[in-house]
Amino acid sequence: MIGKGRWHIPVTAFVLGGVLVRLSGMPFWLLVSIVIGWILFIRQSWPYVAVLLCFCLFGYFYLSPLTPASIKPGPTGLVSATISSDVKETPQTIQMEVTLKDSKEKAMVILFNNQMAPEARPQTWHHGAVCSLEGNREEIDKATNPGQFNYQAFLANQEIYSQIEIEGTDGLSCKDRSLLSYVYEWRNNLLVHVETVVDAKAYPWMAALIFGESKHLKESTIEWFRDFNLAHILAISGLHVGLTIGGLYFLIYRTGLGTIEQARLLVILMLPGYCFLAGTAPSVVRASLMAFLILIFRKIKIKIPITDVLSLVAISLLLLSPGYFTNIGFQFSFLVTMSLIYSLPIIERSPFVFVQSAYISLISQLSILPIQLSYFYEFNPLSLFANLLIVPYFSFILIPLLLFLFCVCLPTPELAYWLSKIIIYPHEKILHTLQTISTPFNIQWIVGELEPLYIFMYLFCFGFMMKEWVRERLFRGFTAGVIAVCVLLFFSVLPYISPGGKVTMLDIGQGDCFVVELPYRRGIIIVDAGGPPVFSKDKNKTVEQVISPYLKSRGIRSIDGIFVSHKDIDHSGSVQAMVETFRVSKLFVSDYYEADEKGVEIVHVRPEDRILISDHSFQVLYPKDDSRNPNDNSLVLWSEIGGLTWLFTGDISTKNEEELMESYPGIQADVLKVAHHGSDTSSSEEWVEWLKPRINLISAGRDNRYGHPHGEVTQRLEEYGRLYVTKDHGAVQYTFSGSSGTFSTFLQYNASRE
Repeated sequence: MIGKGRWHIPVTAFVLGGVLVRLSGMPFWLLVSIVIGWILFIRQSWPYVAVLLCFCLFGYFYLSPLTPASIKPGPTGLVSATISSDVKETPQTIQMEVTLKDSKEKAMVILFNNQMAPEARPQTWHHGAVCSLEGNREEIDKATNPGQFNYQAFLANQEIYSQIEIEGTDGLSCKDRSLLSYVYEWRNNLLVHVETVVDAKAYPWMAALIFGESKHLKESTIEWFRDFNLAHILAISGLHVGLTIGGLYFLIYRTGLGTIEQARLLVILMLPGYCFLAGTAPSVVRASLMAFLILIFRKIKIKIPITDVLSLVAISLLLLSPGYFTNIGFQFSFLVTMSLIYSLPIIERSPFVFVQSAYISLISQLSILPIQLSYFYEFNPLSLFANLLIVPYFSFILIPLLLFLFCVCLPTPELAYWLSKIIIYPHEKILHTLQTISTPFNIQWIVGELEPLYIFMYLFCFGFMMKEWVRERLFRGFTAGVIAVCVLLFFSVLPYISPGGKVTMLDIGQGDCFVVELPYRRGIIIVDAGGPPVFSKDKNKTVEQVISPYLKSRGIRSIDGIFVSHKDIDHSGSVQAMVETFRVSKLFVSDYYEADEKGVEIVHVRPEDRILISDHSFQVLYPKDDSRNPNDNSLVLWSEIGGLTWLFTGDISTKNEEELMESYPGIQADVLKVAHHGSDTSSSEEWVEWLKPRINLISAGRDNRYGHPHGEVTQRLEEYGRLYVTKDHGAVQYTFSGSSGTFSTFLQYNASRE
């Protein structure tokens, strides 16, 4: 019923079932229509149609999102568990996955390094060890803002729903181990050996390109690779597997050390070990499994189309681990591989290697573009040219040299050290030159989080383009490609033709950050940009993890103005990082704000000033005099947005509230940004009764040490209107059109669970 070279069809139906279960509304019914039309279009017989529908239904149920198990936070007591992963160490923590014996549930065990002396990790912590565990069980942190990475969902795809924090090494007492643990230990020992014998500058590159561990590279280097869509070079993939196999073949067969059959046998035996050596990422597993199967089939003289091999590997991995379905490495690896397989006639048509490389780079990037935008929201159009230059350099020069260096590390460590210095010195110079030259070309096209409808439209046009290109109908293929790009262009300009606007109170923990998006994208205004927690060493954490992902998910690339209420870190700590990340036109502060931000025009404002940003007005109400206290010097703003009046109050105290009531007896506010995160030093009964706000917004961190918001304040506010608090509701948004709108919360909150 399903012949050779056609197994990708039922596998595609299986995958589409997994996509359908994650959609709702119009995108769901659109894809249902597309799937039914596609199945009927390619039907060979009605039994064939029935088989494809069964595959689709199977994917719908088998690949459905895993439902988090309900957990009871708190002390675990003494429980039995088995370590079911390698033990991973970071600068801050030691982490491992365990399976609890009684419930068979998985959990992530975490030990903070400051609770353990260096080099004191117990030697009994290994994969497969049976342990007595005692600690504090908690829910895994989830995304509380639009656009933010959802760590809870990421681990849920691996069936991990909770984390257990242990105190000291006594919290996890283990014995025994599995055979697989020796493989992990072998890999870790190799990493340590390589680190000790090569030059310190060479080791990060060997760790990344041989072992798949890019954490040792400088963050600025990794960021540069991401900006130019070169991150796939640092993630071991089919490129690295192919180079390794090719290198072995050349070494054994071409040099006369063995026959082609002996070379093939050696590669077959080596591939499982190489897969573990390279970190068993989905792209590594895919490439290794494909190479393994192709070599096995050739050895037993069975001809099987490469599309069937890819389809077999894809469905096998998904059946073994459904969580792979949402793994970005898995998605990218299979999309690119399938696209390149079907475009082989195009690639082979040209006799020039450079042209073939251009085709490969273009097809690879176009195939994953909509998925990339749905995850990262931006794309560098010039990355195609960067790939044309960088990929050949890494593929044919650096990676082969590092593979050779790795082989030298084992028998002759002394030679390896000098060889590593010879390799790494020109590499550092080349990379520095490339980064310097590329700086003016780091132009990011921020599209926003691509919606499913536009992903379908793009992929349909891309598929039609490839089909016509293979058939050498170049005009029709070019037209389809132009339409595919126009789909993305249309999506990116939607905010500029939309009459709707949005005000978002982001959940940044113990701090304030409001984003105002005016209709027709006339202007983007931010009120305060709080910094990271005081104990965090990463000063850009809030921007990188919350503010920037949200703005990019909305397709925002520039900011017309940032109002900073006062100098406290929880209101101003991320301003400089914002200026460095986005194009910020102006920074508005009071006369009593000691501005030290660089790269932005700073505008000092005073009471009675009316600030116009794209014809939208913000009225400055306070401060009139220097109170010699940052909180009491907070900038107070009044504005009318979406048919409601808004009052932004910074961290003013009851004393300042009294002054405002005296100075502006007629002021009114439908929406109040509650001062000082709901502290009882603000929001007096007189103030709340005078304003009578219908909506009250409080930004406060979970389990903050100040106890914000205070109970008497929240009770007082709820007597007059609705109360939203970020620690309970996550981000809060007001979506409006004209003079009407609605409030919504990112998290569902049930007050009874407190």
